[in-house]
Amino acid sequence: MKIVPKIEFLLERAQLEAGRDQTVDVLVRITPPDTDSVIGRRPKLNFGIVLDRSGSMGGEKMERAREAASYCIDQLLPVDRLSLVIFDDVIEVLIPSQLAEHKAALKERLAHIYARNSTALHEAWVRGGMQVSEHLTDGAINRVLLITDGQANVGLTNTDEIVTQAMGLFQRGVSTSTIGIGEDFQEDLLMPMAQSAGGNAWHVKRAEDLQRIFSIELEGLIAQVAHTVTLGLIPSDGVRLSDVLNDFEMNETGRYKLPNLQAGSSVDVLVQLRVPAQAAGTKRHLLDLRVGYTPQEAASAEVVKQSLEVEFAETSSVKALPVNEEVEKVVRMLMNARARREAMAHMDRGDYVMARQVVTSALSASMPLFNSPAATPEVMEERQQLEEIESSLTNRSEDKMTRKRLFYESYLRRNSKRQ
Repeated sequence: MKIVPKIEFLLERAQLEAGRDQTVDVLVRITPPDTDSVIGRRPKLNFGIVLDRSGSMGGEKMERAREAASYCIDQLLPVDRLSLVIFDDVIEVLIPSQLAEHKAALKERLAHIYARNSTALHEAWVRGGMQVSEHLTDGAINRVLLITDGQANVGLTNTDEIVTQAMGLFQRGVSTSTIGIGEDFQEDLLMPMAQSAGGNAWHVKRAEDLQRIFSIELEGLIAQVAHTVTLGLIPSDGVRLSDVLNDFEMNETGRYKLPNLQAGSSVDVLVQLRVPAQAAGTKRHLLDLRVGYTPQEAASAEVVKQSLEVEFAETSSVKALPVNEEVEKVVRMLMNARARREAMAHMDRGDYVMARQVVTSALSASMPLFNSPAATPEVMEERQQLEEIESSLTNRSEDKMTRKRLFYESYLRRNSKRQ
């Protein structure tokens, strides 16, 4: 079965006002085939876990990490591969890459993991990548999952070099996801690693949440139908692309790099176009769009093209049209993601008053969305998160955790991911 994502353009209203220049919010929704249509197409997994066992991982953290790894083993099929590298200042390949055929024996090995010593994060990740790379499987998802609660303090510790190596491993077919636990890990390393390496970045505040994050990561891998997804945007003559609120990175060809496509999940991209005045009754072509992607079981990329055409009408007629609340919600959530990054930047400069003001302003601007009768659980969660951050920036009791929350919540919002 050919994987062809559906492309939709959603505007605040179905028509645009005639007679004036305007900035138009366009929600581009990219939806791969639903789960039912890809049943039986679940990709093979070549999965390598790299687990920190340094001293700070003792007690409940290590216990929960073992439970999460055991859960992961239970979800694998006999055709999947698993490897497990554990590390402190010494790296040990506890489970060399092998088919997940004897799960009880694999899980028994987990019981012998205990916390100790320092954190040779880079070398352990390299060894984990080698385990996956040595059994690189076409059509499979080849991924390393790095789990740590600390800083890289043994061996190579330069963030830029490690991130560059993670990108290089991804270019050779192996992606990396990261899970940071607690408040002492290095988010400025783990998130760029995952972003450059085609994986996911997760933050776990409490050790008991580890299994839930493992579950989300595995569910995403099992549902993945396409990778290396890019978005090209070509405005028509006279129309200007003024912003893409997701702040996606761009590749060397000037296309935006999007998250992998997963069955049952859409990727939302909010594009802002500056549109010149048009007469009422005019139909105007505004934008050409190209989504490039590589289906999971294919060797070459495919492209879907779509164009946006909009009709202009008198202001009174446009104002009478129903408002698409989904567009308003996505705009506000992405603006709040930007506010989080701005607040984090103020924190890094030591200006906690301004950081709090930025969050307070985001809360105020979001109140119409929060107070809407149609507010979803996602929207109410957004309100709770912003209120908690505002409070923490006021009492200054958890600065390290607050910075991590700002960093990761912004990332999750921009990439349409859930936690």
